[in-house]
Amino acid sequence: MKNAYELWTNQVTESESTRQRYLLDISQFESWALENYDLSVGELPTKWREAKYNGEVEKEKFLDQLSDILKDYFAYLKSKYTPLSVKRAMSAIMSYLHAFDVPLKPIRVRYPYVVYHNRDITKEEIKQILEHSDVRNRAIYLMLYESALRPATLISLKWKHIKEDFLKGTVPMKIELTSDILKCRVTQRFTFIGEEGFKALKTYLAARLPLKDEDYVFVREKPKGGKLESTAVSQAFNKLVLRLGLAEPLGKGKPKDLRLYCLRKAFDKFMGAAVDRAYVEFWMGHTSTTTHYLSSDVEHHRELYARGYENLKLHKSLVDRETAAVIRSQAQEIQSLKEQVQEFKAAQERLEEAIMNPHSESFEALTRRIEAYIDDKLKGWEKNIPGTEPKEKKRSESSQSSPS
Repeated sequence: MKNAYELWTNQVTESESTRQRYLLDISQFESWALENYDLSVGELPTKWREAKYNGEVEKEKFLDQLSDILKDYFAYLKSKYTPLSVKRAMSAIMSYLHAFDVPLKPIRVRYPYVVYHNRDITKEEIKQILEHSDVRNRAIYLMLYESALRPATLISLKWKHIKEDFLKGTVPMKIELTSDILKCRVTQRFTFIGEEGFKALKTYLAARLPLKDEDYVFVREKPKGGKLESTAVSQAFNKLVLRLGLAEPLGKGKPKDLRLYCLRKAFDKFMGAAVDRAYVEFWMGHTSTTTHYLSSDVEHHRELYARGYENLKLHKSLVDRETAAVIRSQAQEIQSLKEQVQEFKAAQERLEEAIMNPHSESFEALTRRIEAYIDDKLKGWEKNIPGTEPKEKKRSESSQSSPS
């Protein structure tokens, strides 16, 4: 038989991360079975078929022996791991056996529950981590925090996923998430990063642009340009938090309470406090009944994200929203005045041309047209200046008030 593990994973997995997880669980069982029972798990499908073809007695004998081995392994797992980890490991083994039609009943944890090893990371801790990170990792950590992407999804991002908003400089910047890079191949969607994440990304990409659509956004330094692995990103984060004294090592095989996924958890906490839960789930790549019925209008999502970003951002702006609105309004007024100045200059040029070439147009007609234009503009300005009124109105009032 061809490699049994390859045949199995091709049947039951869709993403590379799931395939690697299944292979890790089955290889652990393989090592334990070889040491304790001299059993090659990779050869189980072939041995099962031989027993089945040799008659009912051999078939039942094979199943009984394998059932006893699995019960022993189940007890071994329970002595070392949390209930949810045991459930996951046994599920992988049963998936492998059932892929080759081995009719064994599943062995399940009766009451599986999650043991949370990680804690909430604070904004001050995130800022400290960013201050001690290189340009690439700083961009990675900020994007994980501001977009809530999984590390495996982030390193799979290509230029085509970000180029539209990145080239326009639009913030919040949209990140397209195609189904092939999302966990469990959920439907295509999108998320965003804010101003701090955008600046960090722009700094990192400055030396690499221009890129092609299929180029990865984040690449390895050595060998240069190779695809980055999520384990490398996680290891760099773990080493840094230990060096900064933000977490304590708990021994081999035991997770620390501050891990890369804490950045995603922080997004859930801070953004979730400001934006409807369904939108947060959508941006995080979760799928549920509520996410299916959300609006697909990108600008609506962008507006909600911008609102929630005020609660997510690490550094407060020097000006508040109201001040920023006033500044924008004043900038628009200045631009309008600049345009009017240009119109006056154009009118002046036409007047000078008419003076130099009086045969092109009646001088008197041109003068009247320019005076009417200027008078119209002055009226518009007077309306916006407190305490002033149009000339016609003043003349009308003075004529009414004068004695007969």
